Amino acid sequence: MNFKRIQWIFFFAFLLFDVIIASSLLVENRFIVTNNQGSRSSLVLKEMKDDSINFGKLSSKQRKGYYLSGYRSTEDGQLDNASSRLRNQETHFSNNTLTSEFNEPLNVNIETPNVRLNELVHNNHQIALGRYYRYNPYLSTGRVVVYTQMVEGRPVMNGDGQLRFRLNANHEVTGYTQTFLEGVKILRPETATISQKRAVIWLYKHNQIPNNSRIRWAQLGYSRLLSTNTDNRNVYIPTWVTEIKTKNSGAVERISINAFNSTIMKNTTTSVNTEALNRK
Repeated sequence: MNFKRIQWIFFFAFLLFDVIIASSLLVENRFIVTNNQGSRSSLVLKEMKDDSINFGKLSSKQRKGYYLSGYRSTEDGQLDNASSRLRNQETHFSNNTLTSEFNEPLNVNIETPNVRLNELVHNNHQIALGRYYRYNPYLSTGRVVVYTQMVEGRPVMNGDGQLRFRLNANHEVTGYTQTFLEGVKILRPETATISQKRAVIWLYKHNQIPNNSRIRWAQLGYSRLLSTNTDNRNVYIPTWVTEIKTKNSGAVERISINAFNSTIMKNTTTSVNTEALNRK
Protein backbone atom coordinates (compact mmCIF):
# COMPACT_ATOMS: atom_id res chain seq x y z
CA MET A 1 0.00 0.00 0.00
CA ASN A 2 1.63 3.27 -1.11
CA PHE A 3 1.93 6.38 1.04
CA LYS A 4 -0.59 8.49 -0.97
CA ARG A 5 -3.28 5.82 -0.57
CA ILE A 6 -2.69 5.76 3.19
CA GLN A 7 -3.07 9.55 3.24
CA TRP A 8 -6.44 9.32 1.50
CA ILE A 9 -7.63 6.66 3.92
CA PHE A 10 -6.75 8.84 6.91
CA PHE A 11 -8.33 11.88 5.24
CA PHE A 12 -11.67 10.15 4.73
CA ALA A 13 -11.53 8.66 8.22
CA PHE A 14 -11.07 12.10 9.79
CA LEU A 15 -13.76 13.55 7.50
CA LEU A 16 -16.22 10.86 8.59
CA PHE A 17 -15.29 11.52 12.24
CA ASP A 18 -15.95 15.27 11.79
CA VAL A 19 -19.34 14.61 10.19
CA ILE A 20 -20.36 12.33 13.08
CA ILE A 21 -19.27 14.87 15.69
CA ALA A 22 -20.96 17.77 13.87
CA SER A 23 -24.19 15.81 13.53
CA SER A 24 -24.25 14.94 17.22
CA LEU A 25 -23.63 18.58 18.17
CA LEU A 26 -26.40 19.74 15.84
CA VAL A 27 -28.89 17.33 17.39
CA GLU A 28 -27.79 18.39 20.87
CA ASN A 29 -28.15 22.09 19.99
CA ARG A 30 -31.59 21.54 18.55
CA PHE A 31 -32.61 19.76 21.72
CA ILE A 32 -31.27 22.62 23.83
CA VAL A 33 -33.05 25.27 21.70
CA THR A 34 -36.33 23.33 21.75
CA ASN A 35 -36.01 22.72 25.48
CA ASN A 36 -35.28 26.41 26.12
CA GLN A 37 -38.28 27.47 24.02
CA GLY A 38 -40.48 25.05 25.94
CA SER A 39 -39.16 26.41 29.24
CA ARG A 40 -39.78 30.02 28.20
CA SER A 41 -43.30 29.16 27.07
CA SER A 42 -44.02 27.47 30.38
CA LEU A 43 -42.80 30.55 32.27
CA VAL A 44 -45.02 32.87 30.21
CA LEU A 45 -48.07 30.62 30.67
CA LYS A 46 -47.43 30.58 34.43
CA GLU A 47 -47.17 34.38 34.39
CA MET A 48 -50.51 34.55 32.57
CA LYS A 49 -52.16 32.42 35.24
CA ASP A 50 -50.63 34.64 37.92
CA ASP A 51 -52.35 37.55 36.16
CA SER A 52 -55.68 35.69 36.48
CA ILE A 53 -55.86 34.89 32.77
CA ASN A 54 -57.71 31.62 32.24
CA PHE A 55 -57.30 29.43 29.18
CA GLY A 56 -57.67 25.82 28.12
CA LYS A 57 -55.07 23.54 26.63
CA LEU A 58 -53.10 25.31 23.91
CA SER A 59 -51.68 23.33 20.99
CA SER A 60 -47.97 23.57 20.14
CA LYS A 61 -48.55 22.01 16.71
CA GLN A 62 -47.52 24.08 13.71
CA ARG A 63 -50.08 24.09 10.91
CA LYS A 64 -49.66 25.02 7.25
CA GLY A 65 -51.39 27.49 4.99
CA TYR A 66 -51.19 29.57 1.82
CA TYR A 67 -51.24 33.09 0.57
CA LEU A 68 -54.52 33.13 -1.37
CA SER A 69 -56.34 35.54 -3.62
CA GLY A 70 -60.04 35.76 -4.36
CA TYR A 71 -62.94 38.15 -4.56
CA ARG A 72 -66.33 38.47 -2.96
CA SER A 73 -69.03 37.18 -5.27
CA THR A 74 -70.81 40.06 -7.02
CA GLU A 75 -74.05 40.54 -8.93
CA ASP A 76 -74.30 37.89 -11.69
CA GLY A 77 -71.52 35.97 -9.91
CA GLN A 78 -71.65 32.41 -8.57
CA LEU A 79 -73.74 33.24 -5.51
CA ASP A 80 -76.26 35.44 -7.31
CA ASN A 81 -76.72 32.89 -10.11
CA ALA A 82 -77.07 29.94 -7.71
CA SER A 83 -79.73 31.79 -5.71
CA SER A 84 -82.16 31.49 -8.65
CA ARG A 85 -82.82 27.87 -7.60
CA LEU A 86 -83.91 28.76 -4.06
CA ARG A 87 -87.44 27.96 -2.87
CA ASN A 88 -89.76 28.95 0.01
CA GLN A 89 -88.05 32.26 0.70
CA GLU A 90 -87.80 35.83 -0.52
CA THR A 91 -84.30 36.86 -1.58
CA HIS A 92 -82.50 39.86 -2.95
CA PHE A 93 -78.86 40.48 -3.83
CA SER A 94 -77.22 43.79 -2.96
CA ASN A 95 -73.72 45.01 -2.02
CA ASN A 96 -72.27 41.56 -2.77
CA THR A 97 -74.57 40.02 -0.15
CA LEU A 98 -77.53 37.69 -0.54
CA THR A 99 -80.31 38.42 1.96
CA SER A 100 -83.15 35.96 2.50
CA GLU A 101 -86.38 35.87 4.50
CA PHE A 102 -88.01 32.45 4.95
CA ASN A 103 -91.72 32.09 4.20
CA GLU A 104 -92.05 30.07 7.40
CA PRO A 105 -89.70 30.30 10.43
CA LEU A 106 -87.60 27.21 11.13
CA ASN A 107 -87.43 25.78 14.66
CA VAL A 108 -83.97 24.82 15.92
CA ASN A 109 -82.52 23.57 19.18
CA ILE A 110 -80.56 26.48 20.62
CA GLU A 111 -77.94 24.11 22.06
CA THR A 112 -77.37 22.25 18.76
CA PRO A 113 -78.72 24.47 15.96
CA ASN A 114 -76.48 22.81 13.39
CA VAL A 115 -78.36 19.51 13.61
CA ARG A 116 -81.39 21.00 11.85
CA LEU A 117 -79.56 23.66 9.87
CA ASN A 118 -77.13 21.16 8.31
CA GLU A 119 -80.10 19.65 6.46
CA LEU A 120 -80.99 23.09 5.16
CA VAL A 121 -77.45 24.02 4.17
CA HIS A 122 -76.95 20.80 2.20
CA ASN A 123 -80.16 21.35 0.20
CA ASN A 124 -79.34 23.48 -2.87
CA HIS A 125 -83.00 24.56 -3.15
CA GLN A 126 -82.75 26.08 0.34
CA ILE A 127 -79.18 27.42 0.51
CA ALA A 128 -77.08 28.38 -2.51
CA LEU A 129 -73.60 26.79 -2.63
CA GLY A 130 -74.19 25.33 0.82
CA ARG A 131 -71.69 22.53 0.30
CA TYR A 132 -68.88 25.05 0.72
CA TYR A 133 -69.92 26.05 4.26
CA ARG A 134 -69.48 24.45 7.68
CA TYR A 135 -71.01 25.27 11.06
CA ASN A 136 -68.72 27.45 13.17
CA PRO A 137 -69.68 27.29 16.88
CA TYR A 138 -66.98 29.82 17.82
CA LEU A 139 -68.52 32.64 15.79
CA SER A 140 -72.13 31.71 16.58
CA THR A 141 -74.18 33.38 19.33
CA GLY A 142 -77.63 33.01 20.82
CA ARG A 143 -79.11 35.21 18.06
CA VAL A 144 -76.92 34.39 15.06
CA VAL A 145 -75.79 30.95 13.88
CA VAL A 146 -72.72 31.24 11.66
CA TYR A 147 -71.53 28.91 8.94
CA THR A 148 -68.13 29.75 7.48
CA GLN A 149 -66.99 29.03 3.95
CA MET A 150 -64.16 26.50 3.91
CA VAL A 151 -61.16 27.42 1.74
CA GLU A 152 -58.16 25.08 1.52
CA GLY A 153 -59.40 23.31 4.63
CA ARG A 154 -59.78 26.47 6.75
CA PRO A 155 -62.77 28.71 7.54
CA VAL A 156 -63.07 32.24 6.17
CA MET A 157 -63.03 34.29 9.35
CA ASN A 158 -64.13 37.65 8.00
CA GLY A 159 -67.35 38.64 6.24
CA ASP A 160 -66.26 37.65 2.74
CA GLY A 161 -67.42 34.05 3.02
CA GLN A 162 -70.07 33.53 5.69
CA LEU A 163 -73.63 32.30 6.05
CA ARG A 164 -75.35 33.97 9.01
CA PHE A 165 -78.76 32.68 10.16
CA ARG A 166 -80.93 35.07 12.19
CA LEU A 167 -82.81 33.73 15.24
CA ASN A 168 -85.77 35.41 16.87
CA ALA A 169 -86.65 35.37 20.59
CA ASN A 170 -88.40 32.00 20.11
CA HIS A 171 -85.20 30.43 18.76
CA GLU A 172 -86.65 30.28 15.27
CA VAL A 173 -84.55 30.93 12.18
CA THR A 174 -86.28 33.65 10.19
CA GLY A 175 -83.73 34.18 7.43
CA TYR A 176 -80.06 34.71 6.69
CA THR A 177 -77.41 36.76 4.94
CA GLN A 178 -74.75 35.13 2.80
CA THR A 179 -71.46 36.10 1.18
CA PHE A 180 -69.23 33.91 -0.95
CA LEU A 181 -65.52 34.05 -1.78
CA GLU A 182 -65.00 32.95 -5.37
CA GLY A 183 -62.11 32.68 -7.82
CA VAL A 184 -59.76 31.46 -5.07
CA LYS A 185 -56.16 31.01 -6.24
CA ILE A 186 -53.02 29.91 -4.40
CA LEU A 187 -50.35 32.61 -4.67
CA ARG A 188 -47.43 30.89 -2.91
CA PRO A 189 -46.53 27.33 -1.90
CA GLU A 190 -47.78 25.98 1.41
CA THR A 191 -45.90 27.45 4.37
CA ALA A 192 -45.75 26.60 8.08
CA THR A 193 -47.69 28.81 10.49
CA ILE A 194 -47.10 29.60 14.14
CA SER A 195 -48.83 27.37 16.68
CA GLN A 196 -51.92 28.24 18.69
CA LYS A 197 -49.80 28.46 21.84
CA ARG A 198 -47.30 30.83 20.26
CA ALA A 199 -50.11 33.05 18.95
CA VAL A 200 -51.66 33.40 22.42
CA ILE A 201 -48.29 33.99 24.09
CA TRP A 202 -47.45 36.64 21.47
CA LEU A 203 -50.71 38.47 22.20
CA TYR A 204 -49.99 38.40 25.92
CA LYS A 205 -46.41 39.65 25.52
CA HIS A 206 -47.73 42.57 23.44
CA ASN A 207 -50.31 43.54 26.08
CA GLN A 208 -53.31 42.44 24.05
CA ILE A 209 -54.72 40.16 26.77
CA PRO A 210 -55.82 42.05 29.89
CA ASN A 211 -55.43 40.71 33.41
CA ASN A 212 -58.43 38.98 34.97
CA SER A 213 -59.76 37.71 31.65
CA ARG A 214 -60.47 34.45 29.90
CA ILE A 215 -59.36 33.23 26.49
CA ARG A 216 -62.52 31.64 25.15
CA TRP A 217 -61.07 30.23 21.94
CA ALA A 218 -58.38 30.66 19.30
CA GLN A 219 -59.20 29.42 15.79
CA LEU A 220 -57.05 29.30 12.67
CA GLY A 221 -58.73 30.49 9.48
CA TYR A 222 -58.28 32.78 6.49
CA SER A 223 -58.70 36.55 6.79
CA ARG A 224 -58.29 39.36 4.31
CA LEU A 225 -54.83 40.91 4.40
CA LEU A 226 -55.17 43.56 1.71
CA SER A 227 -57.03 44.52 -1.45
CA THR A 228 -55.41 44.71 -4.89
CA ASN A 229 -56.22 46.57 -8.07
CA THR A 230 -56.13 43.36 -10.10
CA ASP A 231 -59.68 42.22 -10.94
CA ASN A 232 -60.80 43.56 -7.54
CA ARG A 233 -59.04 40.63 -5.90
CA ASN A 234 -58.11 40.47 -2.23
CA VAL A 235 -55.21 38.65 -0.60
CA TYR A 236 -56.00 36.26 2.26
CA ILE A 237 -53.65 34.67 4.80
CA PRO A 238 -53.92 32.17 7.65
CA THR A 239 -54.91 34.04 10.79
CA TRP A 240 -55.27 33.06 14.42
CA VAL A 241 -58.47 34.72 15.65
CA THR A 242 -58.70 34.80 19.44
CA GLU A 243 -61.74 35.72 21.52
CA ILE A 244 -61.07 37.21 24.96
CA LYS A 245 -63.60 38.01 27.67
CA THR A 246 -62.80 40.38 30.53
CA LYS A 247 -64.23 38.96 33.74
CA ASN A 248 -65.09 42.21 35.50
CA SER A 249 -66.78 44.12 32.68
CA GLY A 250 -67.92 41.16 30.61
CA ALA A 251 -66.55 42.84 27.49
CA VAL A 252 -65.66 40.45 24.68
CA GLU A 253 -63.06 41.20 22.03
CA ARG A 254 -61.69 39.28 19.06
CA ILE A 255 -58.10 39.86 18.03
CA SER A 256 -56.46 38.55 14.86
CA ILE A 257 -52.80 37.70 14.41
CA ASN A 258 -50.98 36.89 11.18
CA ALA A 259 -50.17 33.18 11.46
CA PHE A 260 -47.11 33.51 9.23
CA ASN A 261 -45.20 36.32 10.94
CA SER A 262 -47.06 36.92 14.26
CA THR A 263 -48.09 40.45 13.29
CA ILE A 264 -51.15 41.66 15.19
CA MET A 265 -53.75 42.67 12.62
CA LYS A 266 -55.21 45.78 14.21
CA ASN A 267 -57.75 46.37 11.46
CA THR A 268 -59.40 43.02 12.23
CA THR A 269 -59.79 43.57 15.98
CA THR A 270 -63.51 43.65 16.78
CA SER A 271 -65.73 44.03 19.78
CA VAL A 272 -68.56 41.55 20.23
CA ASN A 273 -72.11 42.22 21.37
CA THR A 274 -72.11 40.47 24.73
CA GLU A 275 -75.91 40.58 25.02
CA ALA A 276 -76.14 38.18 22.08
CA LEU A 277 -73.66 35.71 23.53
CA ASN A 278 -75.10 32.71 25.29
CA ARG A 279 -71.81 30.99 26.10
CA LYS A 280 -70.22 31.41 29.51
